[in-house]
Amino acid sequence: MLATIRMAYGPNLLSRLLAAGTHQQVDECAKAAWILNGEGLIADEEMAYLAPVIDHQRKSITDRMRVERAAACVRHCRPAIPLQKRAASWLRRRSLAKDCIIPTCLAQAFTVSKLAVLSVIASAVMDRGQSTMSLPEIAARAGVGCTTARYAIRDAARMGLISVSENRVKGFWNRANTIRIVCQRWLRWLTARKPNRASPKSGGRASVNCFSTPLRNLIPTIEIVRFSLRSRVQQKAAERADSCCWRGEIDFRDGLGALR
Repeated sequence: MLATIRMAYGPNLLSRLLAAGTHQQVDECAKAAWILNGEGLIADEEMAYLAPVIDHQRKSITDRMRVERAAACVRHCRPAIPLQKRAASWLRRRSLAKDCIIPTCLAQAFTVSKLAVLSVIASAVMDRGQSTMSLPEIAARAGVGCTTARYAIRDAARMGLISVSENRVKGFWNRANTIRIVCQRWLRWLTARKPNRASPKSGGRASVNCFSTPLRNLIPTIEIVRFSLRSRVQQKAAERADSCCWRGEIDFRDGLGALR
């Protein structure tokens, strides 16, 4: 009787282990197997066969749960930037960095991308005395990302080159920060470069350097004529008189050839 029971416990626990889908079920089967082994209802040979099965089931359940968790977690993947836009941004930041709008002794501490950001800020300071552009606008003009622009402004502020003033309005909405150049050496460098910049032709009107436009003729050339019924009737009559032509016709019934 005992031999029959001993032979029945092993296959039963094996089928339960293979059908287990959670760690709790595997632990219950393992606990029952060790208890039955201690009571002598499962032989040592059978327990040596069940022990690797228990470990394998635990690992397989862990791997399956990890895959399901990863599939359920929807990650926000930013779309890839096209190669043409990436190349255009790289050319823009290189052209801004090579303008040398910052002294060489200060520029050697920054990368090309950060130099492009500082060049945009310096251009705004030369035009308006300060920069009130937002961080996305500075990053777009420099051809870099917002994180790179933020790091460039932070590093320049730590070096004492610029000062950043926050314009807080509300808790969730603020105006763009005001950035000023406080480094006297940089200011002297910009002052020396300012006369060399080509000043736009005003043409007798007040011009603002910061809002230049490639459009030259901004005055509309369409002539607006007021509609008048009397002038329209007179114009139609004149056109009809000009287009009218007199034709002579000879009547052969009349001997004199009357012209009519």
